[in-house]
Amino acid sequence: MSMLRTLNPRIPLWLGVPIFHIIILLILVCINSMLKGLIWKEIMMRVIIINDTYVNPILRV
Repeated sequence: MSMLRTLNPRIPLWLGVPIFHIIILLILVCINSMLKGLIWKEIMMRVIIINDTYVNPILRV
């Protein structure tokens, strides 16, 4: 018998997954989201800095 099968077929399959696997998955999803946010902020900061250096000399004339 497979370890993924539960005795009651009405119980969802994910209830057979150990809780620490679910916790690790949630932690990895959170870390992934934070990294995406940090990378996006870094890209936007560089774009703002590049645009600021090119636009300001034109506006000052």
